[in-house]
Amino acid sequence: MMKVFSLDKLKNPLSSFWVLQLIGWTLYGVLIYITFLTVVPPSGRFALLQVKISRTVAGFLLTSLMRLIYKHAGSARSVPAIALLIVITSFAFGSLWPFGEETGLWLMNRGRFSIDWTRYPVEVLDYSFTLIGWSALYFGIKYWRQWQSEHERTLQAEALANHAQLDMLRYQLNPHFLFNALNSIRASIDEDSQRAKRMVTEFSEFLRYSLLNDNSALVELRQEIEAIKNYLAIEKIRFEDKLDVTYDFEPAAEKCQLPGFLIHPLVENAVKHGMTNNSGPLKICIAARMRDGRLVVEIANTGRLDTRPQTNGGGTHIGLRNVRERLAKLYPHKSSFSLRQDGAWIRATIEMEV
Repeated sequence: MMKVFSLDKLKNPLSSFWVLQLIGWTLYGVLIYITFLTVVPPSGRFALLQVKISRTVAGFLLTSLMRLIYKHAGSARSVPAIALLIVITSFAFGSLWPFGEETGLWLMNRGRFSIDWTRYPVEVLDYSFTLIGWSALYFGIKYWRQWQSEHERTLQAEALANHAQLDMLRYQLNPHFLFNALNSIRASIDEDSQRAKRMVTEFSEFLRYSLLNDNSALVELRQEIEAIKNYLAIEKIRFEDKLDVTYDFEPAAEKCQLPGFLIHPLVENAVKHGMTNNSGPLKICIAARMRDGRLVVEIANTGRLDTRPQTNGGGTHIGLRNVRERLAKLYPHKSSFSLRQDGAWIRATIEMEV
């Protein structure tokens, strides 16, 4: 898997903030102290150190409080809104900075608490621009980290798609299904040539979609359903009255996009395992609808859910794990998958934002 450059400590938002906060304000204090050393006589350097320490500590505390405001108001999405928030907050806290600085000096010297009101407007302006710079750096690092996270997640999703390529090909060209379909076509050639022709047509359409579709690309649900219909049409010819399939799609849902072959493993499992644990005909219902801006796709089949652990690494668990992993990587926190027993039906449900 391709690695993304990142500082280890920047992966933890809490620890990275305090590390950078301490380092940044320490450098700030050192620089402003060194800058004024050339204009202060040796006898006044200790007093200068106290002033700069007090100023630095006040800035550290005020920006720590500003961070709480920025985190609370972090849902602002537009750049102008962020810029306005930075200016207002910086000037508000910039007006408090001189009081914080004087409080620090009073605590160190226990002297008279005093504010030089003639210089107060100049100090507020100076401190406010310092806080604007800190705020710009804060949001810059924040959005850089978010970009890094999204970029790393994208690379992980691509790596997962590449790693799952063989599994996906097995889903698309399941050997068991492939051999059964070819044998059924062979047996039908002499018995029912029209039936054999239909199976070849459905089989070729299914293969076309399987081989040409990029499993990492998005396709319309309508296209996915057409491939599933081709697959089920072949199974219907094989099993005849033992398989009963119904479809229930909302027109708006059919236009939604989703990763190719996301649903097919669930349909294949419904046929494969439904046939083995059904005493009567296997009923399958595939439905898709919109609910509160989310696409909901459900594959339901009659039968009993097999909850026994599988030690051979195959069967339903591979298909379910693949679906869960693809949803988690491609739609983090924006999708869900569930498999449950509902009376005489087993229901596999995918929900995702579209």
